Amino acid sequence: MSRMFSFITGTCNPLGGVCPGLCSYCYAQSKKGLAKRYGHTKYQGPPRLYAEVLRKRYREGDFIFDCDMRDKYSPDVPDEMIRRVYEWQAENWAATFLDLTKYPTRYPGLLRYVPWNVVLGATIETDLCISPGISRAPQPSLRLEAMERVARNTRNELFVSVEPIMSFRLEEFAGSLKRIDPWMVAVGYDNYGNTLPEPPLEETERLIELLEEFTYVERKTIRKAWWED
Repeated sequence: MSRMFSFITGTCNPLGGVCPGLCSYCYAQSKKGLAKRYGHTKYQGPPRLYAEVLRKRYREGDFIFDCDMRDKYSPDVPDEMIRRVYEWQAENWAATFLDLTKYPTRYPGLLRYVPWNVVLGATIETDLCISPGISRAPQPSLRLEAMERVARNTRNELFVSVEPIMSFRLEEFAGSLKRIDPWMVAVGYDNYGNTLPEPPLEETERLIELLEEFTYVERKTIRKAWWED
């Protein structure tokens, strides 16, 4: 079972190539991530599809985290590749798939192709700006705006991962997430000692309380901020 989320029964990576987000904390493609640690050539070079993966078939009850090793929606991935993955997901109609991205700005242009069995997710660690040294993905404000737009234009379930959580404005962040109307929100601290700009534990607990007023919250690694000790 994937360690990422409790409801996930498996992962699958039909898309290869290096991810341009260059997130310093990424468990998959950071300097300390799995791809570099084990020398996975699949996650080097330009984006490309793997036909043998697209032949996999899943059963009812399977909840598959699609493309957990790179971002399927990063700007270097052509729409045609994303749509081919959608076709594969639709063929596996009995299963459910989680798409998770830091580029939800691409969702609106692709919504008409998204199969009904895909949960559209976004990683949104804060409502404040993130330094390019931490991530080159779109700023969280753009991700929040994109997911609010998606919420108004799709019947697919929506999911938000607030992991690794970074310092935020409590009322503003909770309000933005509420407008997305997510099926679930996962909240957790960094697991890999990256000394990120973390909020104090008390603030995170207050955020979770506000989120639980309108959605289910999956508590991931909840601890004191690294600087609190």
